[in-house]
Amino acid sequence: MNKIIKNALQNLCGTELFDKATELVYDKLKPQHCFIGYFDEHKKQVYTLSYRANGKVAKNFSYVLLDTPCKNVQSDRCTCHYPSSVQALFPNDKPLQELNAEGYLGVPIFAHTNEPVGIVTCLFDKAYEHSQEIEEWSCSISYLLGVDLKYSALLSKQEKLMWELEEGQRVAKIGSWHWDLTTNVLAWSKELYRIYDIDDMTLTPSLDLITQLIHPDDKERVVKALNDSLESDKTPYDLVHRIQLVDGTVKHLRKRSNVTRDLNGNPLIMKGTVQDVTDFYHVSAKLTQTSNKLQTTYNSAEEGIWEYDLSTGKFLTSPKFWSILGKDKPDNGRDFIEWIDCLHPENRKEGLNFFNRFREDHYTVFNFEFRLAQNANSTYDAGQERWLTLKGRVVEKDGDGNPIRIAGIQRDATTSVETERQLNQAKVVFDNTSECILITDKENRIISVNHAFECTTGYKQHELLGLSPSVLSSGLHDKDYYQSLWLSLKTKGRWKGEVRNRRKSGEIYPEEISINVIKDSDGSVVNYVAVFRDISHWKKAEEQLTFFAYYDALTGLVNRRSFTQRVETQSKKVKMNNQVFAILFIDMDDFKSINDLYGHDFGDRVLARIAERLKSIFPEHDNICRYGGDEFSVLLPNVNAEQASELAQEVNRSIAEPINIDDIEVNTTVSIGISAYPDSGLTHHALLKNADYAMYNMKGQGRNGVCLYDCQLQTQDILKLQLRDRLKKAIAEQMISVCYQPIIHTQTGQIVKFEALARWHDDIQGDISPAVFIPIAEKYGLINQLGMLVLHQACQDLKKIHALGYDSICFSINRSVKEFINSGQDECICDVIQQYELPNSSIVIEITETTASKESRYIHDVLARFKERGILVALDDFGTGYSSLGAIIDLRPDIIKIDRSFITEIESNIGSQTLVSLVLELSHKLGIKVVAEGVETKAQLELLMGMNCHYIQGFYVSRAKPIEACINMLMNESTLMTSDV
Repeated sequence: MNKIIKNALQNLCGTELFDKATELVYDKLKPQHCFIGYFDEHKKQVYTLSYRANGKVAKNFSYVLLDTPCKNVQSDRCTCHYPSSVQALFPNDKPLQELNAEGYLGVPIFAHTNEPVGIVTCLFDKAYEHSQEIEEWSCSISYLLGVDLKYSALLSKQEKLMWELEEGQRVAKIGSWHWDLTTNVLAWSKELYRIYDIDDMTLTPSLDLITQLIHPDDKERVVKALNDSLESDKTPYDLVHRIQLVDGTVKHLRKRSNVTRDLNGNPLIMKGTVQDVTDFYHVSAKLTQTSNKLQTTYNSAEEGIWEYDLSTGKFLTSPKFWSILGKDKPDNGRDFIEWIDCLHPENRKEGLNFFNRFREDHYTVFNFEFRLAQNANSTYDAGQERWLTLKGRVVEKDGDGNPIRIAGIQRDATTSVETERQLNQAKVVFDNTSECILITDKENRIISVNHAFECTTGYKQHELLGLSPSVLSSGLHDKDYYQSLWLSLKTKGRWKGEVRNRRKSGEIYPEEISINVIKDSDGSVVNYVAVFRDISHWKKAEEQLTFFAYYDALTGLVNRRSFTQRVETQSKKVKMNNQVFAILFIDMDDFKSINDLYGHDFGDRVLARIAERLKSIFPEHDNICRYGGDEFSVLLPNVNAEQASELAQEVNRSIAEPINIDDIEVNTTVSIGISAYPDSGLTHHALLKNADYAMYNMKGQGRNGVCLYDCQLQTQDILKLQLRDRLKKAIAEQMISVCYQPIIHTQTGQIVKFEALARWHDDIQGDISPAVFIPIAEKYGLINQLGMLVLHQACQDLKKIHALGYDSICFSINRSVKEFINSGQDECICDVIQQYELPNSSIVIEITETTASKESRYIHDVLARFKERGILVALDDFGTGYSSLGAIIDLRPDIIKIDRSFITEIESNIGSQTLVSLVLELSHKLGIKVVAEGVETKAQLELLMGMNCHYIQGFYVSRAKPIEACINMLMNESTLMTSDV
């Protein structure tokens, strides 16, 4: 049997040997767990070298020998076997419980001594029958493992010591090195790689490598020190110098070494250490700085600093100590006597007693307040009363616990005394202020109220003392209201709001109140102080403001909200009574030019004059409305369309009369739209919309006239429907082409992206602008088909560009937000990109800021999914929406495209410059790239480059071109930034 085992383990060593041995044990005995391990040098722990669980090699582990059967094997130096109930025999052995062992077999491993060096252990989940054959077989294996196990244990110990050494060097930031001068071979520890910030630990150490990293200002000194140390032992190599890493980081290193020499004194070996003392250097610098600050504080502190030696009577003081006294520091060594002389005669004896009590009564701290004597040598004005405070404590005692040195500060307390007087004055204010004040203790019991409180509430102070402020409660506020109030007091220490309380008479009144929590130095609540005022008269004023909420402040006419309600009421009324009414929509023609020429204040006065003229025509002023801006509207009850037209002409003639303001005469005209019930609509919504429609139709016809709404005005809608049909056909027949406009990197002048732009040549109308056909596609549900057509063509063209080697080029593709309202569109886009085998990062999806903000509830999740897949998202036409900054925060785009309207005016409009600058600053901080659209001049480009704009796009570089022309641009590209397009 021994021969069979020996043959199986022959020519094996280390891990292979131990794994083969556990394999043999498992094949023979079939234990659920078996392992081979060595004892540590103290015989207190086992470290496994091979472990099998259910026959498979498992992760090695270690465990403590105490209270285990393995301890018996080690101490008894013999095989131990427990065929059953081993857990009951060793109840404190947790591994037995965790491995669910029922039977146990442990065989010691010896290595030419009587002391076992390790153990072979088998654990059975069921009871097993132990036999002489099993024991002999197990002992045969253990016999063959002794030498290898002892060697492996020593090797593990060595590795552990090396690890501990490396960890010690890492923690201490100390690396060691060894330089064989006879072979010029340099070796160093791992920590030196970290100190020199060398990632490649296979890099061969060399003196040149170290020398290159020495700071240029220190290199000559370091090299000289090294050479001097090699020449003579009298010059040790012990110095601190700087190194400069590749990334510019500067470290401070402490180097020490010694040289081993031959009999002739020639250097053979140089050994040493390198310690990173950068942190120590910075701490030392900070300590020096702190020391300087303390010295500065000592000399310039607001308080005077002093120290008194009770044994010698020596009195040390800072310069401020004497300036507080209004004197120069004495130079006769009689500082203490001079200080006593500065005290008011009534305080001198008390001052001496305080210092004597430190000796006699062993005081540890004291606080002495005194007045200054009126001294002719003082820098203070004669007759000026000054109060000072001296504070001190024992800072040193002798061996018997007697104080020998005290120190402290002296400060000017004149202000404190004055503050106390002011507090007395504050009490007078408290009693006489018009604000009501209520003070409670920490239990919220009333302890004080002022006179204003008594006048406002009708309660006298003596009636409320000890009561809760709830005595004033009106009962109009629920429990949640007061819970919120108390939560604010507890978390913020204050609360402010409006409360309806009840006077003693029972009258309920509104009050504006602020409550503050007063705490002591420990942060504990001491008092609650409530200050309030009766705001009954404010509430009445607020009701008046509510009235004006329905009227325009400039003209005195009803506002849009009120007018809409009146039209709605009128429409319901006429339906019941079979009556008629009409609406006039009046819009000033080119009113912007008046504002631009004379200013908005002048424009407002013109609008006020127009309102007066309308009032002179229509006696029911509540039916005249300033609808917004330079728009007016008039409700005409019991007026038919013909009568309304006559009144509109009268309005036109009246407003056409010149308006003279401050000797400036202006001539104005208006466009008027009329809708009449029931011909122009049956609901107030329809009538308002159609009057507005008629007004804009009048503007389209040339302005300065009257237009009555009728069905013929819908002709334009019919034309749109016809255009819709032709667009649908063009999409189906793939008659929509795609052109590409380059986007240039401002720093390199190179093309980095192209924006894909749809183009449509209609057989009837010729070239139709995307601004015309895209809204039609959105309105009539064609946008998905159009978007997919453009996407396919763009991906196909981008693949051509990538095939030519321009892999970094991206295509920016506009998509309508309406495409994403229907679920699944984002999946379709990703599928198309994959179909053409393009990386997701080569596609940028552009959406307009305005529509993204309006449809944020749909778009937010879609954009997030795009970004998860690596598809970039750009916010187009940025700055034209109502919440641009909100769009950045909410949508988190990768790219912002500033609308061309701001770029066009950037040279002359400070507002545009400011907006672009702010967007760029915010984008840089958020890591968002910015494209400036519509760049047409060199001046615009230079301004944008000065603002660190990332990319530009516009006619200054190139118009949108077919794909073939774009490829030619790439192939012939050097830089496009000098284009004169």
